[in-house]
Amino acid sequence: MSRNEMCPHGDVTEARASGPVPAHPSGQRRVLVVFVDALGPSQLEAFGGLVGLPHRGRLRGILGYSCGALPTILTGAPPERHGRMCLFSHAENEGDGVLAPLKWLGLLPPLVHERSRLRRAAAKVLRKTAGLTGYVDLYRVPPELFRWLDLPEREDLFNAERIGGEETFLSEARRAGMRVFAAPWQLPEEERWAHTCAVLRARKPDLAFAYATELDGALHRAGNGSRDARAAAGRISERIQRAVEAMRGGGGEVTTVVVGDHGMSDIRDVVDPRRLLRELRGTRLFVDSTMMRFWGEDRALALARERVAAHGLRGRWLDEGALMERRAPVRGAPYGRALFVLEEGALFAPSFVGGAMRGMHGYDVDSPSAYAAIASDAALPEGCGALVDVAGWVRSMLGLGGRTPWEGA
Repeated sequence: MSRNEMCPHGDVTEARASGPVPAHPSGQRRVLVVFVDALGPSQLEAFGGLVGLPHRGRLRGILGYSCGALPTILTGAPPERHGRMCLFSHAENEGDGVLAPLKWLGLLPPLVHERSRLRRAAAKVLRKTAGLTGYVDLYRVPPELFRWLDLPEREDLFNAERIGGEETFLSEARRAGMRVFAAPWQLPEEERWAHTCAVLRARKPDLAFAYATELDGALHRAGNGSRDARAAAGRISERIQRAVEAMRGGGGEVTTVVVGDHGMSDIRDVVDPRRLLRELRGTRLFVDSTMMRFWGEDRALALARERVAAHGLRGRWLDEGALMERRAPVRGAPYGRALFVLEEGALFAPSFVGGAMRGMHGYDVDSPSAYAAIASDAALPEGCGALVDVAGWVRSMLGLGGRTPWEGA
């Protein structure tokens, strides 16, 4: 989901190097990267593409949600290296995680602690007391789980120097002395875009990172082909065009890259997991919208797999070997020693992160909705076919060199 749902980011920043910002070499292009949450190949095609961006492709995504896809776009590293995949992970030391104090919510009756207003207030207090600048939402997580759960995302990804030890192309550009702007994800959509265009006109950044969330929300609520989704896509297209015009007002060559993190599947089957959870009482697990994640010894995992099969759930059981093949984080099992991922179009509801929706993503990596779209006014480099390839192309266009396959692109 998006920053507004499962995952966020951004802030306004200038180059952090001291002294005046050096001018680029003659002919160095400026780059506008627009991240559109839930822009998959089918969504791009259904909405008629993007005016002025004729070069389009599809990118292989990652296992997990936007929480892992966005760090992959920013760093060019897979989740096994930057360590992000889902919003909630297992704490290294039970009882010491940043979420552990919230177990007190369990002292309240469910009708009280499940209220959205109380959860938002608790999340606000947590952000302040723990000094968190990243995205925080408690959703419907049972309070007793907070003692062993953790939040991998503690920092604002758009302004973090590194994510799990991997530097972002935004940080590299700042370190190189470039003018860098990253849209503040905390602002409401319309206000964020107005702010973005104003900054692009006034500050003439060398690298700008814009952020669009409302398509993801519309697709979750109403599904593909809905009036809400078409309206959101139209507004995003218009805002991108205004941002491009504002960016070009600074002079010089400007390249625009629009990239999504995944697509969206319409929901055909809603799976109520509560009976299965009762049967697995005592097993450490977490229920996301499209996957059930398990921890424990081999015997506990074998029992969980047996019960999942007995319920006739359609999907895939992913053990450690399968997770490694998908380049998911496995060291320390932060997101589970094994996962059961529903087949595309199915949804766990109620889950620990929400209820029934019209659209969802977060299926296995070969699912159509796991692919992201990319569009640009420049030809895509040969071999740019996965989310991990985007950062290298951006680095190359900015002349940052080093570990990129796109030298000379």
